[in-house]
Formats: sequence, C-alpha cells, structure tokens
Amino acid sequence: MAPRTGAAVASPIITTTGSAAQLAPLEEELQNRSMCPTPHGWILVLDRDAAACLLDPHSRRRIPLPPLAIDPQLLPYCTCLLHPGDPSDPAGCLVLLVDPIATFLWHCRTGGGGGGGSEWTKQEYDIGTQGDAHFVEKRMIAPIAPCGGKFYFNPRPTETAVLELSHGGGPAPAFSSYDAEVPGGRAKVFLLESEPASSSLYMVKVLHSGGSYDEIKVYRMDFPGRRWCPVDDLGGGRAFFVGPMNFGASCAAGAGSGIQENCVYSLVAADDNSFRVFNLKDGTSELRNLDAHTLQTAERTISFWVLPMHQQLK
Repeated sequence: MAPRTGAAVASPIITTTGSAAQLAPLEEELQNRSMCPTPHGWILVLDRDAAACLLDPHSRRRIPLPPLAIDPQLLPYCTCLLHPGDPSDPAGCLVLLVDPIATFLWHCRTGGGGGGGSEWTKQEYDIGTQGDAHFVEKRMIAPIAPCGGKFYFNPRPTETAVLELSHGGGPAPAFSSYDAEVPGGRAKVFLLESEPASSSLYMVKVLHSGGSYDEIKVYRMDFPGRRWCPVDDLGGGRAFFVGPMNFGASCAAGAGSGIQENCVYSLVAADDNSFRVFNLKDGTSELRNLDAHTLQTAERTISFWVLPMHQQLK
C-alpha cells in the first residue's frame, strides 16, 4: 500500500498472488519516503532530500535515478511508466512520470545498468480544455499506457491520442491523435500494454451499476482500423490488474502462478483489505479478502498492485 503523504509506511503491499506477508518488511526500505508503483513491478521511491530510485520490492535491489524535485505528497497520485520496462537493461530505460494535478510530464533515462542516468526533464503540455460556460479547465493525461515505443491516452470519449518523447529529452513532447470512440457508460477506465513484444494495447472499463463497480468490459485497440474492439480473451495465459491512480498492468497467469488467466483483478472502490476478480470467460466476479495479512497503521493508505518481474515480462 502507498501512503497518502510522504510519512512512514507501515502497511502491506498487495501482490499478484494475494499474499502481502512476503513484502511487509518494506516498511524499513520505505520509512519516511514517498513512492509510486509501476506496471512493471518496480516502485519509484523518493527521499525527503529529493533522492530518487527504482526499488525491486522482491530482491530489494535499487537503481539510482537523478534527484526528483516534485512534492513527495503528490508522488503516490502520479502515474509512473517504464519503457521498454526493464531499467536494468544495459541499453537504458525511459522513466515517465505524469503529474496528477498539473499539466506537466517528468522523464529521465536510467543510465545503462543503473548508473544514475540523465537528469529529469520537466515539460509542460497543452492538449486543450474541457468544461462549459461557467467553468473551464485544462485536459489532463490520464489514463496512459506505453505500447510499441509510444504512449497512448484518451483525452476525450471520441479520441485516442499518442505521446512521443525523444530519447534525449530535448524537444517538447510530440502529440498526435485520431478518432477512436471510447465505448460509453459510467466507468473507471484503464489502459495497459498486454506484452511488450506483442504491441497490444487494451482498455479495461470497470462499470458502475447498482451502487458499486461490479461489472467489467475489456477492449483491444485495432490499430489498422483505429477502433476499440470488445474481447473476452486476454491473449492467452495473461491476467490484468487495475487499481487506484489509473494503474493498469498485465501479468503471466495459469498453472503454478497463483493467478487465474483471462481474469481482471481490480482494486477499484475496494477497501484496504479486499479486491475483486472478474472472469472474462464466464462473466462471474468474486470478492476476495486479505484479512489474514492486514497490518495495523495510523497512516491513511491506498492499495496498489506489485507484479513479479519474471512473470510480467514473459
């Protein structure tokens, strides 16, 4: 779980196997620090002195990043993405951080094998406004997901937009878009890349009906046709995970993994000790509890998923 402030952490993290006990000792690694999960298993950690790193919560390995001058209290609400997904790769990895309350992007690169990389680049963007005659506000980037070397998001219900960042971090972000209507209905919307090698972009909609978010729809982007197509299969041996702060991720599933394939695991509107599993094949859903692994804490918290790297990258 991630703190709502930069204060000490004393809560379990919800893992893909539903077991929090194995990660509870992270309290020591995260004491007096703020953090933001990534869909790739790593956690972006920020000290009070602005020192930043990517933490592997399983092995406790750290990859240093340049100092990050962002308010630590905002970090848990940000979206953090890694592309191509492995910051320990000698070729380096792009780290993208999307500000949750202002139209800013932060990005840097890990330095081949974790040597600290480039400095963070902070860039303002403008993708238009929304509102009416009484109130107008800037459109924000959320949700967003990497796919095929680019980043995709939905600025409005009839449009899919594309963000491209230069590897050197110099020029301003490049935006483009095309008409691709997002299916309607009151819902929480998430975007995610199924597998980096497949360049498959999915949309998960957790629908609100009957007073709760208890129904789900999944769509895959047909890039040639530029449309979202409903699916009832996640591509074979995969499961999706969605949660607070627009978090969407994919993980290998099936025998021996402890994860059900063709299921979406959701923390949407869940309390601190539960999550819901939606089965796309038979249309059922199940609420699961984590009471046995609950740790007491005085801090207000939000739950998030942590994926095992070796399964996420398969």
